[in-house]
Amino acid sequence: MKPRSITTLAPLLAAAALIPMLAMAPTIKREFNSNRAALTELETKSFDSSAIASLTDWTHPGTLDASNTQGKVVVLAVLSAADPQSIMTISKLTRIQRDFQGQGVVVAAIHPDAGFELVNEKIIAGKITIPVARDAGGVFAAAMHTDDYPDLYIIDRAGNLRFADLDKRGLKNAIKALASETAETAATNADLQAQGLDPEPAGGAIAKIAPELYENANWPQHNSNDRISGTKNIQGKPLPVPMGREIWVANKRSLEDKVLVLDFWATWCGPCKKAMPMLESLQDQNEGKLEIVGIGGSEDFKVFKDFVLKKNGNYAQLFDSRKAVHTGVGVRGIPHVVVISTDGIIRWQGNPLDGAFVNAVNMTIQADPMFANDI
Repeated sequence: MKPRSITTLAPLLAAAALIPMLAMAPTIKREFNSNRAALTELETKSFDSSAIASLTDWTHPGTLDASNTQGKVVVLAVLSAADPQSIMTISKLTRIQRDFQGQGVVVAAIHPDAGFELVNEKIIAGKITIPVARDAGGVFAAAMHTDDYPDLYIIDRAGNLRFADLDKRGLKNAIKALASETAETAATNADLQAQGLDPEPAGGAIAKIAPELYENANWPQHNSNDRISGTKNIQGKPLPVPMGREIWVANKRSLEDKVLVLDFWATWCGPCKKAMPMLESLQDQNEGKLEIVGIGGSEDFKVFKDFVLKKNGNYAQLFDSRKAVHTGVGVRGIPHVVVISTDGIIRWQGNPLDGAFVNAVNMTIQADPMFANDI
């Protein structure tokens, strides 16, 4: 079933003007966690730096410690490279690292012993650009009461743990709020949060969608190998590479909690342009549940950008200048589309002019547990 936000109204009357910025921020939810009481005890208090000191094998220079995190907003994600939701979170963190560059925001991921060698492979291939550390023996996960992957934690500029096991849909709002604080206002806001003047009391939580709902959903039948133009068959798997380093050209918008259609195309490709009206119609018909994302990269950037801006279409367009996504997906012929459900799994791939494509998109939206209460 689709998670529902529980809006908490906290009228502050005449005192409202005195409340610092976080108390006026959008509602920020936490995920359901069986250790929520323990996490609530950790929130708003000084973060125990020994938890970070226990981490080893940092994949990038600049190991996190007191010297390079003081006065910064620190975003930590406990995740696993074997988990599809974690792969999506890596993409999100990559975008956050880019979007908050120069604002004193530090991003890092923490990975268990199991599967850590896969992280290093992705680092070497350039598919992960954020720092990742090994949680040897699960010390950090135990200290932070991690119950699932991915789990998100944010430390403010005053060194307080402000959000523990944050719901990923509130991540950007939470970072915006904390990035706008000074160390002094962060300390004040942490005190207010501890008093229950947080926009969402610490006990508030959103239940995660049970994995079995995705496993048992009626997804479209996979396209057969002989109908996907020799491209690598990745149906039933997560996107092989994290997104986040592409150049957005038009209609930049949130891709969170939507069914995604990645459309690989070029201006010189006649069939690609022939598919555009149909893609625009699909976007119009499924606004709020679907995001179509055109992906260029097979030509000069200026040619692509000029065409996109002149056409003024209604769906997102980005340019894969490094061809990282093209290579990861194994695109050998265009047009080519992949349809991704909200758990990050590719449910269909092929040519958008294939008669099965539109039905595959509609079936994916209808089957996706994220929209169970909307059908």
